[in-house]
Amino acid sequence: MKYSILAILLLALTGCASTNIKQDQSMSEIFMKGEDAYVKGDYALAKQQFEIVLAQYPDNTNAVFKLGNISMHEKDWSKAEQYYTFVLELKPRHGKAHHNLAMLHLHQARNHLNYYIAHNDSLNNKQMGKLIEAINDYSNKRTEQKTSLDKLADIVTK
Repeated sequence: MKYSILAILLLALTGCASTNIKQDQSMSEIFMKGEDAYVKGDYALAKQQFEIVLAQYPDNTNAVFKLGNISMHEKDWSKAEQYYTFVLELKPRHGKAHHNLAMLHLHQARNHLNYYIAHNDSLNNKQMGKLIEAINDYSNKRTEQKTSLDKLADIVTK
């Protein structure tokens, strides 16, 4: 009797382990499908795939980061900021998330500075204009050495 119960438990555990492996493989395939769609510029499909991965694995920093990038392409700045911030909560040394969040903040800063200049007659406008020019120069210099991350940053700064 004891051996029967033990055998049943072992079979059940083996079945669960097998199911988890298959599930992990399936999630990996879904992630790769999302990655492929992302590279091809099919952000709607990529977003759908990465969201499926997150539903199963909410702490998957790769999927969260990609959703942040997609949000940048969609110009949904607040959502992108939320995704990048979440990546950094999970992985504080995620360099690309820091970079993209900084680019997002530069874009927002430029917009606010332009608004300030447009609505204030102040001596500070000249200094603010120089700051905006520096942000633009930084963005323009990056166009000479384009990586996919740089291309994403260009979207933010437009």
